[in-house]
Amino acid sequence: MTSFEVHVQRDVLLRTLATSRLFRTLDASLLATIVPHASLHRLQQGECLWRRGTPAEHFHVVLRGVLELQRAANGPDSTLIALFGPGESPAIPATLERRSFVADAFAATASLEILRVRAAPILELVQSEVHLALATNRALLDHCALLHAKIDVLAAGAVHRRVAAFMLDLVERFGDEGLDGKTYVPLALSRAHVATYVGARVETVIRTFSQWQRDGLVATTKDGFVIRSTDELRALLAGTTRDAAHAASS
Repeated sequence: MTSFEVHVQRDVLLRTLATSRLFRTLDASLLATIVPHASLHRLQQGECLWRRGTPAEHFHVVLRGVLELQRAANGPDSTLIALFGPGESPAIPATLERRSFVADAFAATASLEILRVRAAPILELVQSEVHLALATNRALLDHCALLHAKIDVLAAGAVHRRVAAFMLDLVERFGDEGLDGKTYVPLALSRAHVATYVGARVETVIRTFSQWQRDGLVATTKDGFVIRSTDELRALLAGTTRDAAHAASS
C-alpha cells in the first residue's frame, strides 16, 4: 500500500470516529476503546489502498475524496465495480467475513483521506456491544444498496439514460441543494470514470455531457457537478423527455 499514514493526536482520532457514519452512534467510552486501533491515511490520485487478494483486516471509512474498486477484466481494461465517497465504507462484507478483498482499491480523485480501523478488535466487540453490531449491520445494508444502485444504472438502457441514472445516484448519496435551486455534487470524476462505471465508450459519455452542458442541464466544475434540475434528469431516465440527440449518440 502506498498511502501516507497521518500521525494525529488521540483527540483528533476520537472526533473523526465520532463523526464517521460507521461509528457515530457509539458512546464516548466505546469510541475510546477503538481509538488505539484507528489511523488516518491520505492517498493521491491513482495510488492503491489495497490489492485484490489482500486479507481484509481493516474497516475503512472514506472521509474525503472518492475511492474506486476495480477488477481486472479478460482484456486489457479493468472493470469499475463501485465508487465510494465521503461517509461510505467499502468492502464491508469481506471485512465482516474475514475474507480477502475481491478487487483493487484506488484513489479516484486528486486526494483521498481514509479512516482505517483494525477489524479484529471490532469483530470481538461486536459480540458483546449491541450498538456496534447495529452499526456494522447498517453499513452492510448501505453496501447492498450501493450494489443495487449499480445494477439500476447498468439496466437503465441507452447510454444517456445510464449516465442520468448514475448522476441521480450521486445526487442521492452526496448532493446538496443550493440557494439557487441547483443541486451540487462535490465529487470531481473524470469522463473516463463515468464511462467505465456505466459501461460505455468515453466518447459517448463526453458527447452526453457536452449536450447537457449546452442545454444548461449539467455543468462540470473542478469541484464536481452542478445540476440545474434533478426532475429533468429523472425525465431523461424515464424516457419521458424527447431527446433525439442523445438517442442518436447512444
